[in-house]
Amino acid sequence: MLIFAVIFLTIAILPAAVCAEDLGPLSTKGTRQCGINVGYGYSFSSNDDIRFASVYPYFGKVLTDPVGSGMLRGTFEGIVEGAFSYVFKDQSTYATGVNVIGRYNFIPDSNKWRPYIQAVLGMVVTNLSMYHFGSNFNFCSGGAAGLQYFFNDRDSINLECRFTHMSNAGIDSDNSGLNMNNILIGYSHTF
Repeated sequence: MLIFAVIFLTIAILPAAVCAEDLGPLSTKGTRQCGINVGYGYSFSSNDDIRFASVYPYFGKVLTDPVGSGMLRGTFEGIVEGAFSYVFKDQSTYATGVNVIGRYNFIPDSNKWRPYIQAVLGMVVTNLSMYHFGSNFNFCSGGAAGLQYFFNDRDSINLECRFTHMSNAGIDSDNSGLNMNNILIGYSHTF
């Protein structure tokens, strides 16, 4: 029985240790990436209908070596992102801020594709004009799912769908909040 346990552990652990270097982009602790995403967004379930264009430059660092196994194998990444939006429907206003993102990069068998999910927390300053939207300083929270396609060892094209809720968290008595969806496309470089 001990021999079977040793053989099983060798088969289960050794390939992961040997292959850790061969898993492709975003699979090694310490890997960094910088990039930019641009996109179109719209509000929903809010007291005003807005449309906006956004730009999100970012810098990230992979915080772990691969964890998990099978389809759930991946790495955790920390990202700092600038957030710049221009509202163009019914008003000409802006929003600018910074987000902190926790991302989980899935590592499938392909070295080209990197699906991910992420949680977003941030702060934003805006001159948005909406009914019961009382403060120019607001907080953002949300989540996203995306996909990176690496067309070489270091560079990728990104596609992401992001949900964001923005409100002043009760700093002002007028706090109706704003729910938004954002469709993003972008480019990233790993190093």
